[in-house]
Amino acid sequence: MMGSGGMIVMDDQTCMVDVARYFIAFLTEESCGKCNPCREGLRTSLETLERITQGKGTPGDIELLQEIAEVMQDCCLAHLARRRPNPVLSTLRYFKDEYDAHIKEHRCPGGVCKELIEYTIDTEKCDGCHACVRAAPSQPFPVKSSKFIHWTKAKCIKCGACIEACKRDAVKKVPRSYAA
Repeated sequence: MMGSGGMIVMDDQTCMVDVARYFIAFLTEESCGKCNPCREGLRTSLETLERITQGKGTPGDIELLQEIAEVMQDCCLAHLARRRPNPVLSTLRYFKDEYDAHIKEHRCPGGVCKELIEYTIDTEKCDGCHACVRAAPSQPFPVKSSKFIHWTKAKCIKCGACIEACKRDAVKKVPRSYAA
């Protein structure tokens, strides 16, 4: 296909499900909305991808995304619109294991999806400098006079500022634990 090209470099800390969600969100906004397969296909794909990245995916979501993509390829009016499901199709083809991790294990392998991660402090490494407290925009940390920091997880917006600020590598991003 003629046109412009580009390359995006990603590493193992990139969530491919979130990448698909990002591109589908963009395409949903840019759709002219003229034909149902494109308009409704993108909307439903986006809702499904958002549910998956929030840890609320269901086993049938992968098949639903695949089916929507195939209908869009066959039925969209505009030639370009038939290519809109490509982010979903390519991530499903090459990174299906990441979709499975999100849906079956409620885990984001890239550590990106905020609802599927949490932060902890390694008390062996923490020296009580409070750099994490000063860096956190939502102030989830009640300042303590003791060496160790404690925070209210409900107030944490999971921005990662505390990780960047900690010079001792004491703040860790870990998969969120779910009760079965």
